[in-house]
Amino acid sequence: MSKIALLPGGFKPPHAGHYNMAKWLSANTGADLTIIFVGPKERDGITQAMSLELWKLYTQNDSIEVRPAGVSPVRDVYDFVEQEAPEGSTVYLGMGEKDIDDKRFANIHKFAEPRGITFETKLVPPQAGGVSGTEMRGFIKMNDKPLFQYSLPEHLSDEQKEQAWSIVTGLDEDFYDPRNKYYDFAKSSEWKAKKGHK
Repeated sequence: MSKIALLPGGFKPPHAGHYNMAKWLSANTGADLTIIFVGPKERDGITQAMSLELWKLYTQNDSIEVRPAGVSPVRDVYDFVEQEAPEGSTVYLGMGEKDIDDKRFANIHKFAEPRGITFETKLVPPQAGGVSGTEMRGFIKMNDKPLFQYSLPEHLSDEQKEQAWSIVTGLDEDFYDPRNKYYDFAKSSEWKAKKGHK
C-alpha cells in the first residue's frame, strides 16, 4: 500500500522553510513519494515558472516531485485524490499552522472514501528558515542578495545560491567572472585617458 504526501502552496518564491516542510512531511509520514503543487498565481513578479526552477534546484537529490498546479494547488489536491492516487493508498496533506483552519480542504475525504483512500491532514511544525514569501519578495525588490541567499535551503552550494538569485532576478549572466573586475578597471582607465585625466 503506497503512502503519498502532498504539499500545495503558492511558493512565491520557495525558501528554506518550505523546503524543510517538504522534508519533514516526507520523513514523518514515511511517504514513498512527496508531491509539491506550485500555484499558478504570480506575486510581485515571481512566476510559477521561477518557483518551479527553484524547487528543481532544491530537490534534485530528494525523492520529491514538483508539479505546476493548474487552476489552483487546492484543486490539484482534490483531483489527485479523486483521479490519480492509487486505490487503497494513504494520502497525507501537509499544512503549516497558518493554514490549519483552511476550510477549502474540508471535503477531500468525500473523494477519498469511495476509492478506499485513507486521507489525513498533517500539521507541519514551524521549520527553520521560517521567513515568509512576502519577506523573500521584499529582499528581491530591495536587491538584498545576501538576505535572500541566507533564506535558501542550507544544503545549496554557493554556485546554486547564485543560480537561485539569477532565477528570481532574471539575470542571465552565468556566474561572476573575475576578469570583469579587470575589464571594468580597463574601461574606467580608458574613460579617464579620453577625458585627459592622469
